[in-house]
Amino acid sequence: MMTIKKKNITKEIFVYLIFIILSAIFLFPIYWTFITAFKPSAEILKYPPRLIPATCTLDQFNKLFTAGNGVFLQYIKNTVIITIGTILLVLFIIIPCSFSFALLPYKGQKIIFILVLSIIMVPFQSLLVPLYNLLTKLKLFNTKIGIILIYSTFFMPFCIFMMRNAFKQLPKAIYESALLDGAGDFMIMMKIYLPLCIPSVVSCIIYLFINGWNDFILSFIFSSSDKVRNIQVGINLFGKERFTSDWGIINTGTVIAIIPTVILFIILQKYYVQGMTTGAVKE
Repeated sequence: MMTIKKKNITKEIFVYLIFIILSAIFLFPIYWTFITAFKPSAEILKYPPRLIPATCTLDQFNKLFTAGNGVFLQYIKNTVIITIGTILLVLFIIIPCSFSFALLPYKGQKIIFILVLSIIMVPFQSLLVPLYNLLTKLKLFNTKIGIILIYSTFFMPFCIFMMRNAFKQLPKAIYESALLDGAGDFMIMMKIYLPLCIPSVVSCIIYLFINGWNDFILSFIFSSSDKVRNIQVGINLFGKERFTSDWGIINTGTVIAIIPTVILFIILQKYYVQGMTTGAVKE
């Protein structure tokens, strides 16, 4: 009996050690980014590198926010506007759209739903050239509205899929009872179904925020001025000169870019997990 217990304890210790090692491996780049943001410029490229900085300073933050007449603040403002605009536009469309797919049978419903989901399977890289030409003709290239529309197009299908399944998992008796009581479809959706699916809505918000806030490729291609570029493109351009990279600015900007995502996820983590486990389950 004692031998079995010792084997179990040894096994548990081994498993915990593996988890600790893996956690350290995954967290080390984040740790290194944070400490680099607080190092003096002379210490960043010093060899051998120090795991704990000899001195901590806010010089990198001061340099980041003052260089280029404070253009980094413009990058943050652009990112906030584009991300919030994308979230609002997508939610405005996906909620009634998902509700109709889940509860309002009509001709061609399944075909339309399949066509919407098929967008997920199309590599966005294959659409960059036609989208570039389209935005140029519509005079939306290098505008926040143009980028919001592109983000919404690519992010919307997954959110429709998740919200449609969330609506569909609720008992249909709720919908039928509300109809008998004289409620219309819009009222049923807003007053009954939507409050019951808040976790899935929150999951969509987090999904949209993470993808919109951290996007690089789409913003890099469809923006060409500091008035539109987001924070990720700004960090890439702002920290690089012709033959060198200012790793202090790059890491400091990365720290600032990470913080909103981490805070949002910590606050809404409970709803996110619940929404992903209920709304993203395939029937």
